[in-house]
Amino acid sequence: MFRAYRAGARAAAHRWPLIAVLWVVAVVFGAAFALAVAAWLSDALGESLATRTLYRQLDPDVFVDLWYHHREGLRGLLVLAATLGGVHTALWWWLDGVVINALLRPAADRTGIWQQGLTVAPAMAVLYLVATGVLALFSTAVGGTAYALMRWTRSSPAAMIWYQIDAVALVIWAIGVVFLVAVHDHARIRVCRTDQGALTAYRWAFRFVGRGAERAFPLACTLQISALVLWVGYQWVGLRVLTTPALALNGSLVWGGAYLLVRLWVRVWFYAAQNELQT
Repeated sequence: MFRAYRAGARAAAHRWPLIAVLWVVAVVFGAAFALAVAAWLSDALGESLATRTLYRQLDPDVFVDLWYHHREGLRGLLVLAATLGGVHTALWWWLDGVVINALLRPAADRTGIWQQGLTVAPAMAVLYLVATGVLALFSTAVGGTAYALMRWTRSSPAAMIWYQIDAVALVIWAIGVVFLVAVHDHARIRVCRTDQGALTAYRWAFRFVGRGAERAFPLACTLQISALVLWVGYQWVGLRVLTTPALALNGSLVWGGAYLLVRLWVRVWFYAAQNELQT
């Protein structure tokens, strides 16, 4: 497991040109939405005090006023956000295939990976829909069970029983999500490695992770914990950097862009480490 963990980190480190391309794609989507938000805020607020307040901090009171007085424009902005989110998701059906196919060959060999990613994009779309459906069913089962237990124990004299039920349900849900994400990742890798159909690859991945083959689930937990540690470190540093009002917006954009680059490296790392288990 730790061999795959380290090998995955090294493989991801050798794919920085590809990661840079993925970063540019993410930045383009983020910039498109940011420009739309800026145009809407400029139209709604102009040069008012609320505009200058938002440059320094995200004031909830301003957003409440925007909802009450500029609701139609905000709805249009939400539609744009949903559209960009949908296009971004569909684009990653292709890019996931590009990343995995890049990992199946030496780092210097990138010929044909974009075409191969496009070839497996339909299977990636099916896997995404299957994984989303399974996650929704699992979340409903956990949430429904917790709700039923809370109703069943509502007459209990124990004051903490509801909190205990919520805590147990949250832990079970988190473990299940890590398991299902690992299944989804291994299914996508399997599609690229073997040209299997999406449903066949998903069933294989479910059995592969479920029976603990090659310690796939412990590796997935270790990778997720590593990503969580990086996120906590990012938040810790960001909260302690002193910025002036003039640098607050620009500094947050630069810092957010740096984290996005690391986050994309982590995504490639996940694929690379789990691909090592199927090698």
